Amino acid sequence: MFGKKKDTLEGSVAVSEPLKLTTIAVGTVLKGTVEVDGSLRVDGTIEGEVTCHKTMVLGPQGLIKGNVNSHSAILQGTLKGDIHIKDELVLKAGCDMQGDIYTGKLEVEPKARFNGTCNTVVEESNPQPKPAAQPQQPQNKGK
Repeated sequence: MFGKKKDTLEGSVAVSEPLKLTTIAVGTVLKGTVEVDGSLRVDGTIEGEVTCHKTMVLGPQGLIKGNVNSHSAILQGTLKGDIHIKDELVLKAGCDMQGDIYTGKLEVEPKARFNGTCNTVVEESNPQPKPAAQPQQPQNKGK
């Protein structure tokens, strides 16, 4: 009654994926191309292209000078470049975005600054192949 609970998954091992978060701290300056498999938080400075396969957060003191590609993003700091987001982009109060936006969804808080153009893009999740055009057969009329 008061004994140890038995594991309901006998013979299996519970494996959790480690948190894949890369952090660029305040005072850090990176120059060049940055590619992150997981999520990325930038509180320092990046001068170059950024590719993030999950969520990118640009902190209030963060600065990116270059283009950004990410699945989703939350901007609080300064971005000087274009941003391509597959899912959702959030511009928080105090952010300064100078460049063009390409995203599926956009949320802009009051007091967020944005100078550029905004393009809503729809990503096809499962593109269907287009049927090939079939040549028309001449129709024979019976005589």
